[in-house]
Amino acid sequence: MNLIGWLLIGLLVVGGGTAVYFGNRWVGQSADALLYPRRTQPSQTPADLGMTAETVRIPVDGIELVAWFIPPTEAVNGATLIYVHGFGGNRGALLEQVAAMHQVGYGALVLDMRNHGESGDAITTWGPAEANDVIAAYNYLLTRSEVDPSRIGLVGKSMGGAAVALAAAQLPDLAVLVLESTYSSFEENLPNILPGIARAPGFLAPYVFNRMDASTTEPLTDILVADTVARLNMPLLVVHGERDQLVPTEQGRAIFAAANEPKQLYTVPGAGHLNIFTVDPATFTTQMRAFLAEYLP
Repeated sequence: MNLIGWLLIGLLVVGGGTAVYFGNRWVGQSADALLYPRRTQPSQTPADLGMTAETVRIPVDGIELVAWFIPPTEAVNGATLIYVHGFGGNRGALLEQVAAMHQVGYGALVLDMRNHGESGDAITTWGPAEANDVIAAYNYLLTRSEVDPSRIGLVGKSMGGAAVALAAAQLPDLAVLVLESTYSSFEENLPNILPGIARAPGFLAPYVFNRMDASTTEPLTDILVADTVARLNMPLLVVHGERDQLVPTEQGRAIFAAANEPKQLYTVPGAGHLNIFTVDPATFTTQMRAFLAEYLP
């Protein structure tokens, strides 16, 4: 082989090695972005929306969760909802929904999940470990005299939806379950998540998933919300924006199709992933209140 041939082989080897190095680095950075979200803090408090809240701290798995507890009024006989935000959010994310439901009396425990807001440090698992947070929050409500233990519901958005669904499978006395903008399968939806959150192309999803799965003690292949709700027997409300690109509407419809009765589906015209309440708060409030009035009267 002549000199030019050897030079070409050398360039191919160097180029291939460089591509592998930077590709592996890109995968690692994308996995880290999804395992260790940048923390955010609430931009408003319950007091800003006319509610009186108590800041509480809840131990779980060696860390401490921070939450707001807003007692129910006499109008709802102790009915209380646990609200769980999505990835990168905090306990302020669903606060306007909380206020809309509290206007008719429903109490609330509004949670900062692990590795979010003011809660303790722990790797983010997109559902399984966070389900422990939800169960700890549920057990906390059982200690509150203002709350009727038979009238507790869960409301989760996106990753929070996966967390509350997985928790519901371990809480047979739960009254109702509400899933907002939630993926039916984390692994299946990862190609949609990567561009928006990790700034990485969807084709890297299998490699990023494997890197994430190797970093957690919980198998991420088990985050199958549709399969989970198929095993539940409690009233379910599925809410999804029709223009959601982070978690396409098909994921919400798959959850609804798999669920047992009684169940309701509310798709929000014109809404994406983050604005399912704010795009039409009046209709959202009507839909949620009607569901709760029927199944958590």
